[in-house]
Amino acid sequence: MSFSESDSFRERCDHCQRLDLFDMLNDALVLVKCRTRGILFMNEKALEMYQYTNEESLNLSITNISHDSAQLNCENWKAAKQYANGYVFTSNHIKKDGSIFKVEISSRFMTLHGDDIYALVVRNLTSDLKMREDVELAGKVQRRLLPLDFTNELFEMHSIYQPHSYVSGDLYDFIFDNYKKVLYGILVDVMGHGIVAAAQAGIFKYLFIQAKDKGIPVQDKLRWINKEVMPFFEGGGFAAAFLFEFDFMCNTLTYSAGGINNFIVIKGQGPEIIRTPGLFLGINADEVFDQGVLHFQSGESFLFLTDGLFEVLPRPISSALDFSRMQEMCKTLTIGGKHHDDASSIGVVIR
Repeated sequence: MSFSESDSFRERCDHCQRLDLFDMLNDALVLVKCRTRGILFMNEKALEMYQYTNEESLNLSITNISHDSAQLNCENWKAAKQYANGYVFTSNHIKKDGSIFKVEISSRFMTLHGDDIYALVVRNLTSDLKMREDVELAGKVQRRLLPLDFTNELFEMHSIYQPHSYVSGDLYDFIFDNYKKVLYGILVDVMGHGIVAAAQAGIFKYLFIQAKDKGIPVQDKLRWINKEVMPFFEGGGFAAAFLFEFDFMCNTLTYSAGGINNFIVIKGQGPEIIRTPGLFLGINADEVFDQGVLHFQSGESFLFLTDGLFEVLPRPISSALDFSRMQEMCKTLTIGGKHHDDASSIGVVIR
């Protein structure tokens, strides 16, 4: 039994209840006649998407809803017929009111009631594209909120920031107090790398600015930040952080770690990894953090890295590497596709 041009697919399929199944689909389904490229059937989701009635849809061909060229349509039909498991492609389609929108089509060639047809499951990508645009914009805003590299007579500050996706759970910030000659800094790595992680990371920037001016030790500043950030992790998750202060009056680096448990010191004999104990933030409001102190002198360098970068560093680290070479190696690692997480670092060179 095959279809004539005047046959109604709904009339032919009433007895097998296919229509009820097709109209239950949450995706738009369009059946197209292979020989004529005429529309054979649209389910309710498709009729709603394209703004046609069922009667109007029966007088349409694929050229009425596709904005692609005839050649491109032909190539897609050939591919759908070639691949037994179906063929997925994107296309520009047209609604009844003339508006054009991008769709993703899962197509398959099959025989139904003795006739060759193309079955098209059509997904409107408009909301996906809008969400992607919003995420890309959020990523641009996030990047612009980061401080620029900085140089003065006491030190050079160099940074690396490479989100795994458009937005990042990594964040860094630093503030130099010219009167006290103290460089305050923080490095944060929030679990995940989506919009939520980015928002949580932004909270740390706000808290860091407040904590900087508190007249308490670095470890207590980190403890205060941890308490303040707890409400933002009630739904789960946690963050790693590293808080530091370079005092150029005393030539001392004071630091406290919460989950970022390594940093690198580069002296005359080459790079050295410094282990720093400390549990993650956002888990226990009463967590206590340790504090470490190092003396520094002119020519030495310090590199603070999130795990996304530290974990891809080659081991052992070559003793021949100075800060510039270490920085270049880290940049290469972040753009070479070897990292599977957000990757960030702050480098401080003592002048």
